[in-house]
Amino acid sequence: MLKDDNDIGKHQPNQQNNSDDNDDINVGDLFLNKSYIKKTIEYFGIDVKLNVLDSAATDFDLTGQVIWPSAQVLTQYIIKNQEEYKNKKILEVGSGVGVCGLFLAKLGQPCTLSDNNEIVLDLLRLNVEESTADGYKCNCMKLDWGNQDDMDNCLLKSKEIDQDNNNNNNNNNNNNNNNNNNNNQGGFDMIIGSDIVYWKIGIIPLFKTVSYLLKQNDNSRFIICYQSRSTQTDNYLLEQATLHGFEYEFKPIESFLDRSLLTFKEESTISIINLIIFKRIK
Repeated sequence: MLKDDNDIGKHQPNQQNNSDDNDDINVGDLFLNKSYIKKTIEYFGIDVKLNVLDSAATDFDLTGQVIWPSAQVLTQYIIKNQEEYKNKKILEVGSGVGVCGLFLAKLGQPCTLSDNNEIVLDLLRLNVEESTADGYKCNCMKLDWGNQDDMDNCLLKSKEIDQDNNNNNNNNNNNNNNNNNNNNQGGFDMIIGSDIVYWKIGIIPLFKTVSYLLKQNDNSRFIICYQSRSTQTDNYLLEQATLHGFEYEFKPIESFLDRSLLTFKEESTISIINLIIFKRIK
């Protein structure tokens, strides 16, 4: 469920709200829409607050400024299966405003959120900073799929998380050190993404990135939720998954979805949403 936070007001970076007319703040370049409002999203009694673009109309390269249907579906899946995410290193690719990763943080599972576009990243950083300030820690970074420098930086981040976890375990005399030592190879236990499949051209870079950053074990998972827009693209996605060493399973969304919590009700939209779980072929 998504609603305006009228009592919180619009986000106004580095400005004071000196008039009632300052509900929307435009910052940045003349032709870029950066008028953000704060929304509260609530599913199953759990809520997050985040800044989003006050419109679904945005440049095709800036679609990360709004909340899309597949993000709502994947978030519900995460909450209903939250036990699977505990004590895991998780990376969200194509985070946009960061809905899924922020819910993971609210559930007590820190997540690394990522995106490529700098304007979207500015918004993502804002949401991550506010979540962390509220006590729900997460972090974000730039990740351009297929860019070796970005992938290396992301892999380094995963190793830093390992080191932080080890330090915390040592300080707490945790008895699970053996499990943690098994996780110290770098890489992420889970990679998630919503509405990250648009065109065929992005699929190979996506799997190149996932192959590089997902742990090389039987328990690692890559989970995506997206709206099917082309049968050719869907088939190409599965072909590339196999070529990159992944098998896959479609998860029926009706097995966990509560439609009453969605901001969209159209059957034509719900019926084309796929949730796919990829794992490495043994």
